[in-house]
Amino acid sequence: MFLKKACTPRKSVFNKERRDVVLDLSDLLESKIYLERFFEENFVTSGMRILLEKTFSRLEGVSDQASTFLLTQAMGGGKTHVMIALGLLAKNPALRSRILGDNGPGSRLGPVRVVGFTGRQSDAPLGIWGEIADQLGKKDFFKDYYSPLQAPGETAWINLLKGEPSIILLDELPPYMEDAKSKAIGNSDLSVVTTTALSNLLVAVNKAELNNVCVVISDLTASYQGGAQQINKALSNLQGETNRSALRIEPVNPLGDELYHILRTRLFEGLPDKETIKSIANEYAKAVRDAKEMDVTSASPDSYAAQLIESYPFHFSLRDLYGRFKENPGFQQTRGLIRMMRIIVSSMYESGRASEVKLIHPYDIDLNNEEVLSEIKGINPTLDEAITHDIAKEGHSVAEELDAKLGSGSDAQDVSKLILIASLANIPGATHGLRESDIMGYLCMPGRDISK
Repeated sequence: MFLKKACTPRKSVFNKERRDVVLDLSDLLESKIYLERFFEENFVTSGMRILLEKTFSRLEGVSDQASTFLLTQAMGGGKTHVMIALGLLAKNPALRSRILGDNGPGSRLGPVRVVGFTGRQSDAPLGIWGEIADQLGKKDFFKDYYSPLQAPGETAWINLLKGEPSIILLDELPPYMEDAKSKAIGNSDLSVVTTTALSNLLVAVNKAELNNVCVVISDLTASYQGGAQQINKALSNLQGETNRSALRIEPVNPLGDELYHILRTRLFEGLPDKETIKSIANEYAKAVRDAKEMDVTSASPDSYAAQLIESYPFHFSLRDLYGRFKENPGFQQTRGLIRMMRIIVSSMYESGRASEVKLIHPYDIDLNNEEVLSEIKGINPTLDEAITHDIAKEGHSVAEELDAKLGSGSDAQDVSKLILIASLANIPGATHGLRESDIMGYLCMPGRDISK
């Protein structure tokens, strides 16, 4: 069954305006998020589930859980999305029950107070502590710490937060810390005062009076070294003062199958049943078996089929090839891949390619499509001329002319695109290109004569 008949993309895939929509923590705090759509289009990863279970267990007092959680992943790795999911479920018991089950995490809790701060809010006049107090409706609790700005102590934090179960979300703090260095306070600066305030907060939530309060912080160490040092100092102080460290959680496992689940959930509203997927995988396995008999690939047909069943409707090589360039400067990991695949899927369905293939392969990129080309060039701009000369130039590139000469369909172009995708990394020590046997294995598909 071809892709167009088997899989129904979400309308948002074709909406160019939504491709650039990136949710911010402020959208949660200002109640701007459409709940149904958010959970329809987001897969609950193992990292997200761990965070939900740990935070709600602490808020329920079920077990002696950590009070502070650190979300670790590079820019665009899903940290803000996980925070938003936690906040939405915390504030909405009915939604929590529907998503996590009647007896799932947080089933014994009513609505939970959720407050937060995003580091993009660099102009907060009352500091992070003033913002948190204001969101709680207790702005005057910290009136003695506003002019001049000074850090609330442990007791002040306890008095502010005690009572109701509460979650404090702190996102993208390193850029805020870097900006705060430029704001003098007495003989010091705002970054130092903020570090002290956060240290006192993290120690305070470990006290018995705040056993129903937890803090979730996102880590941007790789992107903001200077500001991150201040956060690490606060976390180190937490361990030194309480002998407890923050629990580190990775929102998305880059090595497992979660990437496929995320892409499936975000991009498609309709997928075929398991038997159809298995049948398609077996068709590919037969193509691999035929290629193996010709001694052009070492791929295992059974392994090939098993991997395709897990990755459908994407070719399983997508994850490994994506892994090569996900660390490129400026590429936003999971968020970047979702955006890229939105554009590719949209192009495949609008051009008719989805009526010709049964999977989304790494080489299913129409580089004569300006939007697709722009996305690929954004990952590695240095390959612009190579793409135009070798792969795609409205029928006049080397690969296009070779396919026309040999009457080989798109074989030369597909090989070129595979090598391109495998060579997009531009970081030191990166792997480029593919072995010939891997290329032949990835090209195997029903209807392709691999012997050419």
